[in-house]
Amino acid sequence: MGRTTINFAEVEGGFEAVPEGVYDVTIETVEVRDSKSSEHDYFNWEFKITGPDDDYEGQHLWMITSLSPRALFRLKDVFEVLGVLEDEMTLDWDDDVEITNSSGPVLLEPDVIGMACCVKVENEMYEGKERNRVQDVLPEGSASSKSNGRSSAKASSGAKKSSSSAAKKTSGRRALR
Repeated sequence: MGRTTINFAEVEGGFEAVPEGVYDVTIETVEVRDSKSSEHDYFNWEFKITGPDDDYEGQHLWMITSLSPRALFRLKDVFEVLGVLEDEMTLDWDDDVEITNSSGPVLLEPDVIGMACCVKVENEMYEGKERNRVQDVLPEGSASSKSNGRSSAKASSGAKKSSSSAAKKTSGRRALR
């Protein structure tokens, strides 16, 4: 039998929503997940704030992009901003990891893990608490050039890697057109 003692008096409660605006981020992970409400899988994107405000550096933000044919426009926009968009793409992920609605394999191709970009954050109320919603992915540098946090700019130049990428493994494939 294992045992541990925890002093909950020193534990602070969950994530606090960051203010609405545009933030510099790196892509921490992109997982393939099974949708509860659709027959189509989706990508669960996790971003880590790197600036421009040091108060929120290190906090995480999440975004979903559906693989439903009717919703692929959003994934296309993200891939375009990141500079990895092609007319026809094969998306690869580790097929040794089961796809569930709470976790799944990491996207391997296109290799976007570690890329720097910006995200536009808006806040919404969910179950009585304010929470962040990533509305848009923007080109790297958008946070420092926007004073009011409003932008819908897209770029074809792509984002740069800010750290080493995930190692390649055997992967599942999905072609998108």
